Amino acid sequence: MRWMRVLSLSILVLIILGLFSGAMLASTGMLGPFLVPALILAGFNSGVARGTCLMSELLITLISVIEYRKAKNLDSRVIIAFLPGALIVALAATLSVKFEELFMKLAIGIFEVVIGILMIATAKKSNKPYSKTVCDKATLVILMFTSLLAGFAKGFFGAGWGPLGVGLFIILGIDPRIVIGSSLVIRLILDSVGGITYVSMNLVDYNAVIILTLSGCVVVPLSVKLTTAISGKTLNIIIGATIILLGALVTMTF
Repeated sequence: MRWMRVLSLSILVLIILGLFSGAMLASTGMLGPFLVPALILAGFNSGVARGTCLMSELLITLISVIEYRKAKNLDSRVIIAFLPGALIVALAATLSVKFEELFMKLAIGIFEVVIGILMIATAKKSNKPYSKTVCDKATLVILMFTSLLAGFAKGFFGAGWGPLGVGLFIILGIDPRIVIGSSLVIRLILDSVGGITYVSMNLVDYNAVIILTLSGCVVVPLSVKLTTAISGKTLNIIIGATIILLGALVTMTF
C-alpha cells in the first residue's frame, strides 16, 4: 500500500510539473531552466533529468509552434539566425556525460542562478521599441553567434536555449513574440537531436516523458493566448526569480 501511495504522489508531481512546463514553454520559449532542476530535486539523476526534459518537450513544442503560426508570430530570418545552435547541441550533450554526477549537479545549479539573473536583466532592458525582423547582416551574425552559445548550453546543461537565445535576442531589439515563436521552430530540431543523443545513452525516463508531455500539451493553447495579456517585464522577472530559487536549491543538494 505504501509503494502505491508513493507512486501516486510521484505521478501527481510529474503532472504538476508538466502543467507548469507546458505553460512556461508556450509563453516564454523556455522549459529547461525550470524542468531540469525540478526533476533533479524530485530525485532524478542529472543526466536522466536532461534527457527526459528534451524528450518531453517535443510534442509540447510542436503544438506551441502551430499556435504561434496561427498568430503570425514566426519570422524566417529569425529562424535562420537560430539555426546554428541546432548544429552543436549533440556534441554538447555527449560531452556532458564525461563529467561526474556531483559536478554536473553543482554546475547546473550555478548555471540556473546565472540564467535567472540574465532573465531579470533582460526584463529591465525590455522597454525599448522592438523590431519585427532582423534588420541588417551585422545583427544577423551576432544572433547566429548567440544561438551557438545557446545550443551548446542546451545540450550540455539541458537548459539555456531560452534564456541565452530568447533573452539575448530580445535584448537586441527583436519583438519578443517573434523571438519566442521562431525559436520554438528550431527547438524542434534541438529537442530531436539532443533527445536522440540522450536516448542512445539510455538517459531517458519514458514514463516521466509520457506524463510530462500529456499534461504539458493541455495548457499550451491557452498559454499562447495569455502571453499577449501579461507584461513581458513582469513575466521575465517572475520567471527569473523562480529559476534563481530552483538553481539555489539544486546547488544545496550538492
